[in-house]
Amino acid sequence: MNIAEFHQNIEHVWQKIEEELENQGADVDCETQGSVFTITFDNRTQIVINKQEPLLELWIASKLGGFHFAFKNGEWVSNDGQRFWDCFVEACAAHGENVQF
Repeated sequence: MNIAEFHQNIEHVWQKIEEELENQGADVDCETQGSVFTITFDNRTQIVINKQEPLLELWIASKLGGFHFAFKNGEWVSNDGQRFWDCFVEACAAHGENVQF
């Protein structure tokens, strides 16, 4: 994946998150600032997802900790094989919103 594809892929992830959270009625605010996408929950906790361009990785930080994902075989996965979307759903639940992706 080249840099342009990386950014396009991440933008797609962020757009999907924002659309799905809205469609599922999650009480959150989403904000993009540069390479950082922040989801603020009703209880004022946050999930932060950011682009790590030098590594071509997607990072997520939440109450559950920090996780790094690389794009492999058409999806974002961590070194231990966890899928990004599974991690994101678990993180949302930890912040008080039950969603599905």
